[in-house]
Amino acid sequence: MSPESSFHPFPSWFRRFGFFILLLVWGGPSFAAPSPEIRVVGPPELERIASQVELLAQEDFTEVLNLTGRLGFSRPITVVLMPEGSPLAEEMPRWVAGYARGDRRTVVLFPARVPSYPDRNLRTLLRHEVAHVLVWEAAGGRAVPRWLNEGIATVAAREWGLEDRARYAVAVIGSGPKSTRQLDRAFRGNAGQVRRAYALSAGFVRFLQTEYGILMPARILDGLAEGLDLERAFLEASGVELRRAERRFFKDQALWNTWVPFLTSSAALWMAVTILALVAIGRRRVRNRAMHEMWDEEENWMSDHDENDRGQEIN
Repeated sequence: MSPESSFHPFPSWFRRFGFFILLLVWGGPSFAAPSPEIRVVGPPELERIASQVELLAQEDFTEVLNLTGRLGFSRPITVVLMPEGSPLAEEMPRWVAGYARGDRRTVVLFPARVPSYPDRNLRTLLRHEVAHVLVWEAAGGRAVPRWLNEGIATVAAREWGLEDRARYAVAVIGSGPKSTRQLDRAFRGNAGQVRRAYALSAGFVRFLQTEYGILMPARILDGLAEGLDLERAFLEASGVELRRAERRFFKDQALWNTWVPFLTSSAALWMAVTILALVAIGRRRVRNRAMHEMWDEEENWMSDHDENDRGQEIN
C-alpha cells in the first residue's frame, strides 16, 4: 500500500468516534443527554431521599462522561434505595454506602451510610456509582482493575480536597500499597485499608490525567474494550509502560503531590495561623491564671494582716 493510500486527514480517535459525534450533533438530546434518566425504587420511608436523588440526577454529568469517554446517557439507570436493617444492608460491610451493577444499569444506595469516605453526601455518592455504570459500559463489559474503576468513580464524584490530600499523603509515605497490584489487594482489606485504597486510586487517576492528558482514563477503558490487557491498554494510551508510571507516582511524586502543595496552600496557612492563635491564647490564659493566683495571695495576706492589726488594737 502506498503512503498516499494509507493517509487519513483525521486522527485515529476522530475516525473511531466521528460517527457518534455526528449522531450527537444531529440527534441532539434525544440521542445522548449529559444527565442520566434515573428511575428510583425504594420504600415509603425513603421517599424524601428519592426526590433528592431525582433532582441530583438532573445536574450536568459532563465530567463523569469525560472520564469514561462516553458521549452521554442514552439509557435509564435504576437507583434502588435500601434502608438500614434490610437484609441486603445487613450483608454489606458498614463502610459500603453503595454499589453498582453495570450489566444491569442498576445502582444500590444505602443513604444512612453516606457520611463516610470517599462519599460525604448524597450527590457524590450518586455520581460515584453512576460513574461505575459508565466504566462498565466504556470497557464493553470486560474486567476493569479495581484501582482504575474506583479511581475514576472517586475523581468523577468529588473535588480533590484537603481530606483527600491528607489520606493520600499517609497512604503514599506510609506503609501502604506501592503498585497497582497491591492497590487492588488493599480493597479487600479492612475499612481503614479500603479508605486508603480509595485515596490512592483517585490520586493515581489524577496523576495520569496530569501526565498524559485528561482523556487518559477513557483511553485505557477503550483499550480494554478492544480486548487488550491492562498493560497493553496502558501502553497504547500513554506511550509508556504501566510499571514506569507506577514508579513515578508511588515514589517520585509522593513529595510533590502531597506535602509541597499542602504546605503552600491557603489551608496550611490558615492552619498555621490558627495554631499560633491557640498557642497565644493558651499562654495568655497561663499568665492570667498566675496573675489571679498572685492577686489572691496578696488579698489573703492583706486580710490576715488586717485581722492581726485588729487583734493588737483590742489587746
